[in-house]
Order: sequence, then C-alpha cells, then structure tokens
Amino acid sequence: MKRRNTRRLIVLEGVQLPGLERVAAPYAVEGPVSWAEVDEVVRTAPPSAVVLLDPYAGTRPGDAFPRLHELLGRFPSLTVVAAFPLQADTMGDVATLLEWGVAEVVDTGPEGTPRALHARLRQAHARPLKRRLERALATGVGGDARNLLLAAAEVAVEGGGAPELSALLQVAPRTLTERCSRADLPPPRQVQAWMRILLACMLLDDPGRTVYAAAWACGYSTDRSLRRAVGEFVGAGAAELRRGGAFEQAARELNTVLSRLREEGRERRRAQRVAGRPV
Repeated sequence: MKRRNTRRLIVLEGVQLPGLERVAAPYAVEGPVSWAEVDEVVRTAPPSAVVLLDPYAGTRPGDAFPRLHELLGRFPSLTVVAAFPLQADTMGDVATLLEWGVAEVVDTGPEGTPRALHARLRQAHARPLKRRLERALATGVGGDARNLLLAAAEVAVEGGGAPELSALLQVAPRTLTERCSRADLPPPRQVQAWMRILLACMLLDDPGRTVYAAAWACGYSTDRSLRRAVGEFVGAGAAELRRGGAFEQAARELNTVLSRLREEGRERRRAQRVAGRPV
C-alpha cells in the first residue's frame, strides 16, 4: 500500500489557536468542523488523522466535557489533541483528559505557537495504537522488539509497509531484516502485516464505525478484504471479533507468534554457541 503523504488535522469549531494556518507539513488543516458533523467526518478518516478541539468550547461551568467524553466513547481509536490555555484553573483537567484517551494537550496561551503545536502533533502521532500495543505486549517481549513494533505502528497508521519502516528507522532493508531476526520478530513485511491487522482490529472496536468504515479507514478495498485478512491472521470473523474485543484477540494471537519466535531464537542461539559460532 502506498504511504499517505499528509496527515489530516481536523479542527473542531471553537479552537482559538493563533497561527494554526501555518502548521507545517505533513499536516493539512481542515475545518472548522461542527460537533454535529464530527462523527461523519472521522468515521472514515485515515487513522493518521488528528482531531484538534477545545474541550471547554460549548460547555457550562461544572460540565465534565460531555461531548468529548461521548466522542471518545464512540471512537476510542481517535487521535485527539486538546487545545486550551494551560493555567492554574485548568491544569487539574489535564490528567482527566489524558486518562480518557486524549493523546496530547497544547497550550493556546502565550506559549501556544505553531511550532509548539507541531511538536505536540508529532508526539501524538499513532498514540492510540501505540498505547494499546504497549499494554497488550507480553512481558517477555524484549526492548528492541518493542521499539521495532512501536515504529511499525507509526508506519501502519499511514498505510506504509516494510520499505517505509526501513526509512523511518534509517536503516537498509537487509539491516532491518537482520535486526528483526535478532529481536525474535517476524520479517519486516510480516511485522507490518501484523500491525495493519492490529490497526484494523482497533478500528473494529470503535462503536461508531461499521466494518465497512473500519476497512475504508485503514486502506482495505472492501469490507470483504478486511474480513479475509483478519480471518487469516486471527482465525475469527470480524463479527465474532467485535463481540469479543477485536484488538485484544488479535494481540493475543500476535503474542503467541512472538512467544514461538522467542523459543526458536533461544534454540538457534544455543546451537550457535555449541558450534562456536558468533551469536
């Protein structure tokens, strides 16, 4: 699949951030989008898209951001950056927003420059998938393997494959293959295939998306293509996965694969030591 060159920055009505129009590539600003329109806009948006919103806009004193909470309930896979003045009377809300699943918070006060926003957007990139992946990986998965998988997650949300993973890590394809082998991971193409499946399953877990919308958002030509791919990797249909937690089931299958590869890696290294070859 061809990697997307831009990331949609979907700005909801009410955001007051000077210089927003000067945000640099790869972000493309669109909006303002009303709260009434947001579901339709994000339902088929690519997973690299970011929603920028002011959680206080349209709320009354004492409200606990009901619109934002409901949006994240319908689309927990959504990358949301909250923009508001970071001052004494708002700092207490930051922890709540991050706990709900907001990826980053950006200051709309004097420190809220386009450069600062761009830094927050970079940090938020692929945060929902990376957050879920980090929680789901078994404790036996080593540090280098985790770093490679998290990098693969960043590539997956933009529709990239093994060549894009090599480019992100700034290594040659052959070097990447060797690094994956040393980390007891599948070859790079298989790593990215798994990331695409995990991404699709994360979208399937969104109550606000249909199977078709999830397939469209992560680049499958039809919902049938998504069902077939998920079935091959996870051994269950999309409807069955949605009932039981699609991401959790897919992550369990990935952990089984990684456990087998770690055992094979230990055996391989043991045989190399017995033979006196470098491990």
